[in-house]
Amino acid sequence: MRPARHCSGLVLASLLLGLLLPACAGPAAAAELAPTLSVKTIRGSRIAFQNGIPVPTFSYQPRRRLDLSGRWRVQPMRMDNDLSLAARSSALKRIVADAAGRDQSTYDDTTWSTIDVPGSYNPPPTAAGSGAWYRKDFDVPPDWQNQTITLKFGAVNYIADVWMNGHYLGYHEGGSTPFAFDVTDAVVPDEVNTVAVRVDNPPWGTRQDIVPWGLTDWWNYGGLTQPVWMEATPAVFAVRADVVPHLDGADIAVTLHQRGGDSTPAQVGLDILPATVDPANLTNPDPVSLIPAGALPLASQRIDGGQIGRDGTIAVHAAFSLTNADLWTPQSPALYVLQVQVFWQERLVDQIFETFGLRRIAVDSTSPRLLLNGDPVAYAGVALHDERVYPAVKGEPRGGPVVTPDDILILLDKANASHIQLIRADHHPANPLLLMLADRLGYAIWEEIPLYHYTPATFAIAMDRGIPQQMLSEMDLRDMNHPSVLFHGLANESTGGIERQQALAALHNLDRSIDGTRLTGQAAYGNQPDDTSSRPLDVAGYTTYYGVFYGPDAGPGTARAIQVAHATYPKKPIIIVEYGRWSDSAAEEEEQRRILADTYEAAAPYLDTNTGGFLGAAVWWTLDDYWTQRPGVKIEHFGLYKPSGDPRAAGLQAAALFSGGAGQGARQGIVSTATGQPRQPAARGLRFLGYLAYALTVALAIPAVILLGLLFVRRRPRQAVAS
Repeated sequence: MRPARHCSGLVLASLLLGLLLPACAGPAAAAELAPTLSVKTIRGSRIAFQNGIPVPTFSYQPRRRLDLSGRWRVQPMRMDNDLSLAARSSALKRIVADAAGRDQSTYDDTTWSTIDVPGSYNPPPTAAGSGAWYRKDFDVPPDWQNQTITLKFGAVNYIADVWMNGHYLGYHEGGSTPFAFDVTDAVVPDEVNTVAVRVDNPPWGTRQDIVPWGLTDWWNYGGLTQPVWMEATPAVFAVRADVVPHLDGADIAVTLHQRGGDSTPAQVGLDILPATVDPANLTNPDPVSLIPAGALPLASQRIDGGQIGRDGTIAVHAAFSLTNADLWTPQSPALYVLQVQVFWQERLVDQIFETFGLRRIAVDSTSPRLLLNGDPVAYAGVALHDERVYPAVKGEPRGGPVVTPDDILILLDKANASHIQLIRADHHPANPLLLMLADRLGYAIWEEIPLYHYTPATFAIAMDRGIPQQMLSEMDLRDMNHPSVLFHGLANESTGGIERQQALAALHNLDRSIDGTRLTGQAAYGNQPDDTSSRPLDVAGYTTYYGVFYGPDAGPGTARAIQVAHATYPKKPIIIVEYGRWSDSAAEEEEQRRILADTYEAAAPYLDTNTGGFLGAAVWWTLDDYWTQRPGVKIEHFGLYKPSGDPRAAGLQAAALFSGGAGQGARQGIVSTATGQPRQPAARGLRFLGYLAYALTVALAIPAVILLGLLFVRRRPRQAVAS
């Protein structure tokens, strides 16, 4: 076993990194770039807007669609990070001047390299530059004339400025969540069009005002990392449909928008249809592919949406009672399809489809345990990265963002072989492909925003800027209809007492106001099981590395920590969000296996499914090895599996210890059923709660103390703190 880090050094270093790193990098101008997501109250409903339009659905829709993924022109370069984070009211002219025509359709980019989108301009092992320009020429079909055209990005890491045919559309900050623009006036149907994107991905550890801010334990893939596409709709169309599931039905909110036009009445038709998943449709993103041939609606309703004014947006609310419905669980992932039809002047003008499941995750009101659909649950979990591993290259993970369902299936097949039931989706919002397959196959998901190793100072900066709130809102809005998402993580291994607790409380309240169907938590340091900062959250989560980073023994240390955590939170479920150990060589596999076995066996008596249990999950770090930008470390070998796909001893041990039962949805042949009828919708609106700024005081530390703290900032003896 390698020497464990000192806990006091860990805490000290976390507090002081925020002071030292920016000092090493030189002064940076304070970020003035404002969040782009806001909320409006319209007829009593709170509706999210971004870039001048209501936030749309980003799920696949069987509409007129133009996929802009594939080959793009790219020119990596070092960007001016201060300029990228400056308010566009003052910075746009300089950004355009620095572009030197790259934003214009007439620019000659033929000497540039080409790149696949989705993808990244900085794959490992080298990280060149801090940004890149992307450009693509494409034809727009002639029948898109007189249509409303929306340009959608799955994600761009980290700051994107976008132009269409030389027209500036706007910007977005945040590397894992989607955004969209109305490009109706900028696109020319039946002609060649050009989209240009300026991407800046400021290096982590160089400034305190980006999210995440410091050195992290994964690869910082920059660029257009998720798909890009356009959709065409009529002037009156369905923007999105959000489903709030219950065990006996569902509440539905449909957002409608009219671009231009005069005030006009609109009606909405709603159908709930059965769904089935099989190997043939498992990876098909179109919800229509899940509807059995000839299937009839299980419940239907037609609603008068009222008048929509010129450039107007409204929300239409409905509800259904469903009896004898099939509920979603990892062991039996039953799904339904919602069909939304929009009628204007008695004509069907638009429709969208959303997949959803009926489930309820909650904390038992009589004991501190998790209940899924009223039954106690406890999950064996694993963390995975949004990174391609297979096929390995010279014995190393392939690298690059996950871009296809098959990439995800390779990961989930290994998770299934190790009897995993819950996936922790890295330290940032999950890849939508993972959520689609988790819904269909049956895996519980913990996803989170990247407040990673935050301090009192960096919490204050981030929350004052509003970027964590925007990231959480975008994640919530994107993933509303995914039944697999049971947990929202709000921070990882961060420090600060009241400062952290206030930030977590604000984020919890925001999450509850938008969604309310998931449980909130964080990953607090496990060597401080009496940490009280999880008080505002639904569950108390910890990273637990006894016998690895602290404490001489994995088993007794873990058991004592669980008992202290329970005494600290007697009414909350405890979750081990992370435990693990590296295996850099075959000689270390046995020690890795022992840590897994000793930790899990120490935790098992406390699982929720046992009488008096209060432990909801234990999540191994990680499924696979992964690339990292930690100084002195190239690849982390924490995986249950080698890059070749072969299990390590710990992977075999996991399969022997964990009960499994999840991930079988495509083989079960479930065809969801129910008897449904309309009911009065519950009084519910989308409520965004403002964050009250709080003042923090950061004490100065002498250089010797800073250096002393940094000596202990390592995940293991050669690197920094664990994930």
